[in-house]
Amino acid sequence: MSTNESVQFHLRFVKEKHKELVSSLDDLVIALVGENVENKKSKAEIAFRKTKDLQASIAKTDAPPWLGSLSTGLNYFIGPTWNQNHMIDHLIKNIELIRNHVWKFENPSESAFDFDSIYEHYRAESRLPELFDEIVSILEEIEKSGVVDSLTMMKGLGKVIATLKKNRDGSYFSINSAWEFLVSFLKNYMWAELSNIPMLGTAMEALEKTIKETSDEMFKVHTSVEKEMRTVVEGEVKGLRDKSSFNFVSYDKQGLSLLGEPSSALSVNEKV
Repeated sequence: MSTNESVQFHLRFVKEKHKELVSSLDDLVIALVGENVENKKSKAEIAFRKTKDLQASIAKTDAPPWLGSLSTGLNYFIGPTWNQNHMIDHLIKNIELIRNHVWKFENPSESAFDFDSIYEHYRAESRLPELFDEIVSILEEIEKSGVVDSLTMMKGLGKVIATLKKNRDGSYFSINSAWEFLVSFLKNYMWAELSNIPMLGTAMEALEKTIKETSDEMFKVHTSVEKEMRTVVEGEVKGLRDKSSFNFVSYDKQGLSLLGEPSSALSVNEKV
């Protein structure tokens, strides 16, 4: 079988797996509007298996961003983490994208390294979208609380919220820039101004916890991306084995201690 024939055979196989996944999602949508809880769980478990089958049939670099996030969402829905409204919302936003995806595979000798897809894969499989949403929700709660009387603070909060919403699903550069902007705003301005307001105590505690979780998740994603880039490049270009370097893929967890205390949940010093 020629290289081109092999690619075409693989393409047909992947398309079949994709078709099975779409069919399982259609069944899940029907189940979600019904009242049978066990049927909802059963259909979600089938869709989750079909998602895993599709993931197993392609390389990580060929996986579209929606595939990882769908797998994560279904996994949460099957367990105790996600509720039905989250699942329905996810499907409404992504079902047409999933249904209409066009698969293309190039001859390996002619294909380029797709570094963006590596990042998208690990971002989609991570908790970053969920955690960014939690941060936005907490900041919006603070914004609408009525206890912040500084116009400058309110303007800053609005800018941070809008930036996080716009960039949560963006490129490597976008999501990192949004995160750095958030951390700078919290550390250099917001935390000192609002942490002593009693009415915001619960919200600020929740924000601190979520920031720490997000920092940990950012570190995991960056570590995975750098490792995968090295693996892909060194696997394809033998002359670079043990020599490739992607130092720009870095995440420094230093300087996140918003309270200025070593024991703070946000005091971290890892770097990748």
